[in-house]
Amino acid sequence: MLYIMEKTTWDHIHNTFDDLSDEQFKRFTDKLVDSRMQPRTRRNAVEGKDRSDVARHIIDNYTETSAIDVTVLILKAIGCSNAAQELEGLGKACSGAAFIDAKWSDLVQRTTGLEAILDILLMRGILTDEEYSNIMAEHTQQKMMRALIIGPMRAAGDGGKNALYEILMKQKPYMMKDLGAQ
Repeated sequence: MLYIMEKTTWDHIHNTFDDLSDEQFKRFTDKLVDSRMQPRTRRNAVEGKDRSDVARHIIDNYTETSAIDVTVLILKAIGCSNAAQELEGLGKACSGAAFIDAKWSDLVQRTTGLEAILDILLMRGILTDEEYSNIMAEHTQQKMMRALIIGPMRAAGDGGKNALYEILMKQKPYMMKDLGAQ
């Protein structure tokens, strides 16, 4: 069986940096240090570092959820609009998975009507029959959602989490917006 690894936030930021010239990358790191974003980036955190290290620093410093937004802001500020626009599009694809990761405990507590959500996940092939049956056997909605997120969704990676996000946006739009989904 062939497994395809989903691209991570780090992959997207690193690939964007690879497309920048050395001069553009230097301008990016200079602007990152000079920006007023909190938490601040110190010069020694990025000076002399390669693209991989700077991508990792941005994720560690600004969190996985905000890393793409921060990178896009800096790219726009240094005049790399095309790179910013491309990364912004990729970031929207990642945002569902990041939302599920960040809000999973709220989702466990608040999501109801999981049967319909599980049916859709099964229909799309994201859940196996066995996973579906095991989750349906749970006695409360909270236990069902917890079993879904820490089991099959974690195993499915960003693709599965993005699918769950999309389904929740359609099935539970008010709850999702209340939790901060866009």
